[in-house]
Amino acid sequence: MQVFRTVRARYVLMSTVAALATMGASAAYAQDTAPPAASATPDQATAAPTTTSASPQDATPAADVATGDIVVTANRRAQSLSTVGMSVSSLDGSMLLERGVVSASDLQKTVPGFSAADTGLNVPVYSIRGVGFNDSSLASNSTVAISVDEVPLPYSAMTQGAVLDLQRIEVLKGPQGTLYGQNATGGAINYIANAPTDTFAMGGQVGFGRFNTGTGEMYVSGPLSNTVKARVAVNGTLGGDWQRSFTRDAGLGQAAKGSGRILLNWTPTDRLTLDFNANGWIDRSDTQASQLVAFRAQTPSSIPLLPDVFSSPLTPDNARAADWNPLRDYARDDNFYQLSLKANYDMGGNVDLTSITAYSHYDTHAFNDRDGMVPINYEYTTDGNIKSIYQELRLSGRQPGLNWSVGGNYRKDTVFDQQDNDLTRATNSYAAGTKFNIARVFSDQDIKTWAVFGDGELDIVRSLSIVAGVRYTRDTRDFAGASCDNGAGDTSALYTILSRVFRARAGLAPLPAIAPGQCVTLSTGTFVPGIVRNRLSEDNVAFRAGINFKPVEGSLLYASFSRGYKAGSFPTLGAAFAIGYDAATQERVDAIEAGFKTALFDRRIRLNGAVFHYDYRDKQLRGRILDPVVGNLSRLVNIPRSTIRGFELEATARPVNGLTLNGAVSYLKTEVKEFIGINLLSQTENFAGQTLPYTPPWSVNAGTQYEWGVSARLKAFIGADYTYRSRTSGFLGRDPDVDIKAYSTVDARIGIADAGDRWKLTAWSNNLTNTYYWTSAMRTGDTMNRYAARPVTYGLLFGFTY
Repeated sequence: MQVFRTVRARYVLMSTVAALATMGASAAYAQDTAPPAASATPDQATAAPTTTSASPQDATPAADVATGDIVVTANRRAQSLSTVGMSVSSLDGSMLLERGVVSASDLQKTVPGFSAADTGLNVPVYSIRGVGFNDSSLASNSTVAISVDEVPLPYSAMTQGAVLDLQRIEVLKGPQGTLYGQNATGGAINYIANAPTDTFAMGGQVGFGRFNTGTGEMYVSGPLSNTVKARVAVNGTLGGDWQRSFTRDAGLGQAAKGSGRILLNWTPTDRLTLDFNANGWIDRSDTQASQLVAFRAQTPSSIPLLPDVFSSPLTPDNARAADWNPLRDYARDDNFYQLSLKANYDMGGNVDLTSITAYSHYDTHAFNDRDGMVPINYEYTTDGNIKSIYQELRLSGRQPGLNWSVGGNYRKDTVFDQQDNDLTRATNSYAAGTKFNIARVFSDQDIKTWAVFGDGELDIVRSLSIVAGVRYTRDTRDFAGASCDNGAGDTSALYTILSRVFRARAGLAPLPAIAPGQCVTLSTGTFVPGIVRNRLSEDNVAFRAGINFKPVEGSLLYASFSRGYKAGSFPTLGAAFAIGYDAATQERVDAIEAGFKTALFDRRIRLNGAVFHYDYRDKQLRGRILDPVVGNLSRLVNIPRSTIRGFELEATARPVNGLTLNGAVSYLKTEVKEFIGINLLSQTENFAGQTLPYTPPWSVNAGTQYEWGVSARLKAFIGADYTYRSRTSGFLGRDPDVDIKAYSTVDARIGIADAGDRWKLTAWSNNLTNTYYWTSAMRTGDTMNRYAARPVTYGLLFGFTY
């Protein structure tokens, strides 16, 4: 095992360097008036806060008491945040570093109303204001659109290494689509990378923390000629086991991953700018073992045949405790790269023509032990790949009192997703007097999406403006998928019997035996085994309209109505009958929002607030179905109608020199208005009146940072952040085994730095109180499981700039 770890570590480091040596890149779309900040090391193993890598001359003086103006590009043009009539959370590079944001999931620490969950199959789920899609299929588009420098990451599995060398992150809340590349019902996350610089700059950082986790990062930036600038950034993380078996002396959870990006900015003429971007990441880290909470047999009559399974101990209430099959290799083999070209041509008259062309490629191979025990009850080997081509063309203009844009985009994706589900010791592997062990399921999808859109803001008078946007989208998905025999012949033998039984009941003649390695899902009505093929073709019109009123300089009152859509989806799952592969159709959110933004006491305090109401139609959900062969299984469903309403309040204050205080609170009330489905007890239930899963009513974030001068050459700092999430559930309904209890965590940091920010040494701790909590819970075949968050971590980090 130690030899394997050493080889894995060397492979990650060498692969990252080699990837950077062959990549070409692009610059950020629009620059903040704040200085470029350093990147964070994507260390999910310890989530260490990282040290600024901004050049010393760009450092903000501690004596600047005012909160300063925040510039964002939420409307695809540089604007003060206080003039944008929508809810936007903006985190600049220094905030990301201070708060240890190293992945999209870490935004839960800082963004009210945002949540992230682990599906256990390498596909994270992001939600904003309770709008999310908890599905583990590779081809499932998120309700939250994610992009880096305007280039989409259309699938959430692609986002794992996106936090690298960032200037800032913008989180847009509410339905999106009239401005950015894809429709979204929940919101959007825009990553803005640090751009190549006009002068030479470099920086880096190294850290070491609990579980023998080492991190490293470096960037180099500067001009290559009078017309070409470049920036290269790379990072890597290596760490030991953080999970421990509670039944034997064994560990799991080592980290081994790296990311890289090359940006090239070329201005061949005064009017034409070309931005090249090549980025990628690799991950050889262990998959996480789940925690066993309870048993829930799919086929109770088989329990006596499986004494080893149902005598397995439940997991203790400890973040590190887990159990797993010791005979497997848990190192994932995940890879992603993206190439993009953005061309911007100034046509004169304040009109720009912009083209964005991108190709993204992702592939994965991983083993996931989801049952939380040593016996093989439900274990998954996942293999898949995504290939995505994207093209956007738009015109944008800036005339007195009017900002506008019109354009269109096209995306073509192919997604292959396969799971080998090892059910050797599962109750539903005994059926029709036979026994099968491994069920192979797959989906192969071709997805084409095109859209045209327009958006604009018109000033009626100096203090009053109206905004409007519209988007037409056509989405077509061709699906092929099935449950199959993996070549052993046991699954095909079972389904040969089932096909003949059901055909006899329907008065149909028996079919020849299903050969080993063939697909076995039975067609509706005729019970013919084979591949299920479907097509889903949908279109929609999304739009937004709003009004912005600026009563005084630095303050804004706004109100808006928007309609957003998320495309339908086919699943990757096991199903005995073709109906299990029916698609969930597109969902729609109609959102009403009103809010304010203001600066008080000579800009020492910034205060933003909003109230909102969502009418949620046909919400997509990974629900349940009663399969007559294998029992309670997953299936994609639509909830006809539900509602979400709530409010948010954010504040930032700088009462004295060097001291920053921030706080945010979000409240959600979700309610299903109409839906009858299957619960986790395999019962038909009317879910009307119940709350949506993964929607904690209360979310609270608070933090402080104090910096003071120690001498003419040194300064010191201390900071802490608090996070609270109230109780929610991992599934629709009131099942205590999928409860996600309320929790609160504290992160802290202390350190010293050069007065000119040329170096910084930080001692940090995340989850300082060692709180045991989890952010996802689910049913996995015969078991109820959860994924625990990491325990207390701590370490040292040293950063430098030149």
